[in-house]
Amino acid sequence: MAKPIHAAIIGLGRWGQLLVSSVDGSEKIKFTAAVTRTPAKARDFCAARDMELSSDLANVLNDDTIDALVIATPHTQHFDQLMAAANAGKHVYCEKPWTLDGGQASRSLRALSDAGLKVAIGHNRRFAPNTQAMKKLLLNGDLGAPIHIDAHFNANLVPNEGMWRDNRGESPAGGMTSLGIHALDMFIHLFGPIGDVNVQSKRVASAIDIDDTTLVRMNFENGRTGHLTTISATNLLWRVSAFCTGGWAELRDQDKLEVSSIANGTTAQTYPGYEYPALATIQAALEAFATDVSGGQAFPIPAAEIEHATKALAAIVLSAVTGETVSLG
Repeated sequence: MAKPIHAAIIGLGRWGQLLVSSVDGSEKIKFTAAVTRTPAKARDFCAARDMELSSDLANVLNDDTIDALVIATPHTQHFDQLMAAANAGKHVYCEKPWTLDGGQASRSLRALSDAGLKVAIGHNRRFAPNTQAMKKLLLNGDLGAPIHIDAHFNANLVPNEGMWRDNRGESPAGGMTSLGIHALDMFIHLFGPIGDVNVQSKRVASAIDIDDTTLVRMNFENGRTGHLTTISATNLLWRVSAFCTGGWAELRDQDKLEVSSIANGTTAQTYPGYEYPALATIQAALEAFATDVSGGQAFPIPAAEIEHATKALAAIVLSAVTGETVSLG
């Protein structure tokens, strides 16, 4: 059996620690180092896993025993870290969004590709069994022709006050970079490339200075339509509904799928073990990345989709400011 790849986690906050702990004992990927701006907060966590701990990215970039970086830092830091990884010859798994700028996404992806490096993005919800089942339904045409897709990803971001997500630089268009980006990826995954977006985003009642209500209307290149809602000052809700000529299917959380067919009636299925935060999906995403790095099957989200999603996010942010429809073309 091949040895696990050695990875360094960059950013060891709550989500960074979930990434690491999701693959404790994995035979495909092992975290051997960590970089975080406040090492004292992560000392016990790293000691328990025999991980080298530092506040200096250069320490892992210059370490020949490290194959890959897993980036879980604030969004505005991603581009510089991605370019540093390309220069150092490190494969990269980066949390979403890849960057906040379409041009930066293109440049970083090109730099990594030119260096012969693998890339992956942390859209773990693609690895949930209900998502995979819905994708199969749509591909097989079991519900007829797709027409429209609708999603809500809501959560209470108010507890982030005083942390890096609580400002408009890191959280433009409200919950889009922390919540809505998941739905945006799901739209691309299930319905195809996006043609244009029109956005309303404003602060209605949030206690922190970011928009709490963001509504995105969109047209896909294939003529289908979509509507994405993200509310950042309410309780958690993840729901994606695909409407087709033969019925509809809806994801709820990462463990439920309801299908309503005109011909066959309504069915519902629950997948045990995938309740939030569904560590199994995070593990699956990281191990798929490790498999790609090791020369096996390619990571299922290609660089072109990472680039397209980043450009779609940038278009959403622009439309949120101008109120005008923004074309990705």
